[in-house]
Formats: sequence, structure tokens, C-alpha cells
Amino acid sequence: MKKNYYVLILSLFSCATVAQSVSLSGIELRDLNGKMTPVSEIFEEGHPLVMVFWKSGSSKCCENLETMQSAWMARLKDQGVRFVAVCEDCSGSWSHIKPLVAGKDWDFSVYIDVNGDFRRSLGVSVIPSTVLYDAGMRLVCKHPGWCSGNEGLICDKISVCLDIR
Repeated sequence: MKKNYYVLILSLFSCATVAQSVSLSGIELRDLNGKMTPVSEIFEEGHPLVMVFWKSGSSKCCENLETMQSAWMARLKDQGVRFVAVCEDCSGSWSHIKPLVAGKDWDFSVYIDVNGDFRRSLGVSVIPSTVLYDAGMRLVCKHPGWCSGNEGLICDKISVCLDIR
């Protein structure tokens, strides 16, 4: 079982997918203050981005976010890689997300995909999922499922995918 887990981690960010641009026009996410923000404003040209789709009611999703944040802060943040979380289970009420994020003391931006439009536009069907964008804001990798595990290996794979070292 443990061997299979490490094989999963090794293949986590193999990034065999070809980089592709994604049309972001017209899609908005809600920030933690309730303001609708165009997705295009979340991306910053010149800075690679790790984006995790998650559900607030799932302890595994929250654990995954904390693991990814630790990995990001330890090795990727100083290299200019941005980290964003997109909540996917808030089709009705979203007011509980801001206190949840504050209580977790997460050091990354969190947005709410109220109707799931953004998730669907990327073809993300499994929550949690992690997507990587390169510095040119091209989608280079999608990984469905949890990333919790060996943080160093996760960072290595992200670095290889984004061609940063």
C-alpha cells in the first residue's frame, strides 16, 4: 500500500499534458469579502500559479490545503510561485468560508466558485484537484485528488513542471 502511495506522489505532477491557454473571459469568483472578481484579475503574468480546488466541509480537503501551503511556503513562494485556493461547495451560503480561513491562518488567497463555472471551464471534475499554470498563464498540469504526502517531492515535481529550480 505504501509503495502505491509513493508511486502516486511520483506521478503527481508528471505534467505530460501540453501547455494550453484557457479562456477566462466572463468568469468571476467571489473573494472572501463577497466581491465578485474576474478570474483574469487573479492571474499575474510572469508568476507561475498553483491552484487548488477544495470543499470547505471536507477535512481531507483542508488537510490537503495545509500540506500544499507548507510545501509552497517552504520552497516555492520565494521563487515567485503564487498559490490560490478555490472553494467549490458554496452554491448557497458562503459566509462561513472567511472565518474558516481566518481560523486556519492560511497564507494564500481564497476564492469561491459560487456556481462552479470556473471549475467546469477547466474540466475539473474531482474535488480536490490541483492545477498548475506557468508564468505565461498557460495551463500546464491538472491533478485530480489529494496531494498530501512528501512535501519535498511535491515541490520538486511542481518545480520541474514550471521549469524553476
